[in-house]
Amino acid sequence: MIDETICKIAIAGYLHDIGKFAERAHNRQNENSELSHGFYPNETFLLNNIALYQPCYNGKYTHKHAVYTAAFVDHIEQLLPERLNKGKWGLGDSFINLAAMHHKPETPLQWIIAMADRVSSGFDRDEFKDYNSEIKVKDYKKTRLLTIFEGISTDNHWKDDNLESYAFRYPLKELSPENIFPENEKQIDNTQAQKEYSDLFLSFVSSLEKLCHKEKNLPLWFEHFDSLFMIYTSHIPAATVGKVVPDVSLYDHSKMTAALASAIYLYHKQNNSMNIEQIKNDEKKKFLILNGDFYGIQNFIFSEGGSTNKEAAKLLRGRSFAVSLISELAADMLCRQIGVTTASVVLSAAGKFTIIVPNTAETRDMIKKVEEQINDWLIKMFYGESALGISFVETSYSDFTSRNFSDFWNRLGDELEKKKYSKLNLEKYGGVIKGYFEQFNNDLYEKLCPFCGKRPSSENFGDESSACGICRDHIYIGTNLVKAERIAITAIDADIYGDKLKEPFFGEYQVSFDVTKKLNDLAEKGTLLRYWDISICKDGNIARDITAKFINGYVPFFDESDSNDMRYLHGTKGDKRKLEMIEQMDIGKPKTFSHIACKALNPTDKQDDFTGVEALGVLKADVDKLGLIFGLGLKRNSLSRMTTLSRQINHYFSIYLPYILSSREEFKDIYTVFSGGDDLFLIGPWNRIIDFAIFLHESFSKYVCQNKQITISAGISIHKQGEPVLSIAERSEHALKKSKDNERDSITLFDESIKWDDFHNLEKIKKQLYEWIEKKFINNAMLFNFNNFADMAKQEKELLGRHEGVDMEEWECLKWRARFKYNLVRNTAKDLEGDKKEGAVKEVEKAFEWFINHGGAMKIPVWQVIYNQR
Repeated sequence: MIDETICKIAIAGYLHDIGKFAERAHNRQNENSELSHGFYPNETFLLNNIALYQPCYNGKYTHKHAVYTAAFVDHIEQLLPERLNKGKWGLGDSFINLAAMHHKPETPLQWIIAMADRVSSGFDRDEFKDYNSEIKVKDYKKTRLLTIFEGISTDNHWKDDNLESYAFRYPLKELSPENIFPENEKQIDNTQAQKEYSDLFLSFVSSLEKLCHKEKNLPLWFEHFDSLFMIYTSHIPAATVGKVVPDVSLYDHSKMTAALASAIYLYHKQNNSMNIEQIKNDEKKKFLILNGDFYGIQNFIFSEGGSTNKEAAKLLRGRSFAVSLISELAADMLCRQIGVTTASVVLSAAGKFTIIVPNTAETRDMIKKVEEQINDWLIKMFYGESALGISFVETSYSDFTSRNFSDFWNRLGDELEKKKYSKLNLEKYGGVIKGYFEQFNNDLYEKLCPFCGKRPSSENFGDESSACGICRDHIYIGTNLVKAERIAITAIDADIYGDKLKEPFFGEYQVSFDVTKKLNDLAEKGTLLRYWDISICKDGNIARDITAKFINGYVPFFDESDSNDMRYLHGTKGDKRKLEMIEQMDIGKPKTFSHIACKALNPTDKQDDFTGVEALGVLKADVDKLGLIFGLGLKRNSLSRMTTLSRQINHYFSIYLPYILSSREEFKDIYTVFSGGDDLFLIGPWNRIIDFAIFLHESFSKYVCQNKQITISAGISIHKQGEPVLSIAERSEHALKKSKDNERDSITLFDESIKWDDFHNLEKIKKQLYEWIEKKFINNAMLFNFNNFADMAKQEKELLGRHEGVDMEEWECLKWRARFKYNLVRNTAKDLEGDKKEGAVKEVEKAFEWFINHGGAMKIPVWQVIYNQR
């Protein structure tokens, strides 16, 4: 268990500024509300405590939020863990004084919170230089959180240094898929501003009452509280008065303060220097900023080599989720071994994490020990294809200031780069896998695991098949992810029933999807280590009673509408695969890739008749130049802003997109392999995937405030169902690479790479082609001719750009203009005559300019129409 005093320090650091939330929400009309739980302090309480918690300058008391922090701890003690207000819990000060005395510190522990707050505030609260940007005291409740995205620039073309140059603000609402988008600034009066704060705070207090594990397990409760606080305070600015730049949230400031305070406490405890003078010393390198990176993610997820595609979807789900678990649990193991809470993990997404820890010999020993233990397990299970790299840099208080931050960030980047070239200790792990052949069991159906083709099978699995422990675990995870909304991470000796992992993570962590009946018992014994809600919030609501973890992807399920969908029956005659598909169609079960491919068919006017091709589309996308954005994009550098930026990018992929897939009818058949961090990998009906790519670009651009320097690139590949997973991954990766090679901000489809603006124009052309077909201006023969013209126009452009010799037969492509004119007159509107035919020819002649402007990219709309018309 985590040391009590560390818990006390971390929670006090986290809550030190909760008085800002409470004070801005304080509306005396609500003091007697049932929802207020008697929180709002009366004048007597404030007067009795103002001198204790608020500093006094020139006869005036300042920092009013400090006394409100004390009031929060005092008045809502029944909603907080009982031990927080027990006199003998942990060392040193009472909890209320530890949380609220940060502006009038008197003891070493109070100074730890104060220094953590000052260091955090020092690199959070940069100021605008323009005097007119000062936020007046009377307007502080009207101040709304700026978005970091709007101010990003990688070419030093910054916005004017004043508040008025920023057009976007986050709504003062709880976190939800829709509310994560910044809005154009709205003018509100003090009454409306007050009401927004009051409504939000009362909802927070109401949710706090329902938070689980309050008395059973404090570290678990604290993790749940962190999640709840993120939901309610991610859009509250930490600072709202003066010339401050209000772009750091109360959530990020509070969590950073908790992480810093924990590290400061452990540093001085382990160095026997727990005195005020040493705590205030800003030159000593007291912190390690620790980064973890899970290497080999692509190989891990798309591993292939076996002889079967059976269970492919479950394996993909399980492997993708396992990547998140490995990263989360590696960070958890480091925190437990070093002795800090999960609040010290300031960033965790897409296989990477960042933790603030004390710079002590004990910490360094633990980092080495944990890294070796994890990589021992990864070598044993994955034979060196995957590894965890841990790097860190030393920092002092002063390194976090704006003037020193760039140097610190560059050192951190250098360490990360070095680690990439020394992922594993070859002296320890090099050579053959010891005992590999001895692991084979001749009594099993298949000696070599058919799912990975690498590891020896360890048990029979299903009918006349076998599996290794890892593949069996990934199938187990993939099977249960679509059934369960919550997941428990327990110690390996936890008393849990039902199915569980054959190979616990790192030999330490067990996973269960069904511990509901034993929750309190496991929590009380300390064997329930983490408990997460991993559901996709289809209704827009995020779990508030336990920790919400956004690490699960959307999976399409059969519903009532599928039972009458004749697309699944299309072409069943003599098709054994189709007949098997129909047998698998149970409402509530996840769809297979074969079922998803069927959804690409298009209904016609005739009953049970369809056009199109059954095929899968695979979309792979990620944010462009993210390293450059983090390195040079922020005018005001700070660790808080870096973690905020990373968290907000992750929220788009891990909260918003799964919500869209689950709630929009047109996208409900798209399957998520992974979506988080700054990238995604989706599989769906080929035509719906193309529609989604358009939505992706439009919504991402809106999310980043239409900032042209924050772009996304994507690649789409088309596949027959049943194509091996590795082939799908490689072709989609190739398509994405082509987009990156096209100077980014691009999409590749049908092997043609174009800018997003051109892609949107081609979408309009596609709609025009459909209109012409409807009017019978063009037919399928004309479409195939259009395809030839696109190829010839592309060849012409390449030919005219050459500087070396050209063979005679290569000049053939120059004839496309003449052939276009010939086909235009001969094949346009064959069933029309006179003026109507002449009008149709004139209309279709517009296509000539399309081929001039878009060349080979004209295949993109043409092929879509051809495939959909088949």
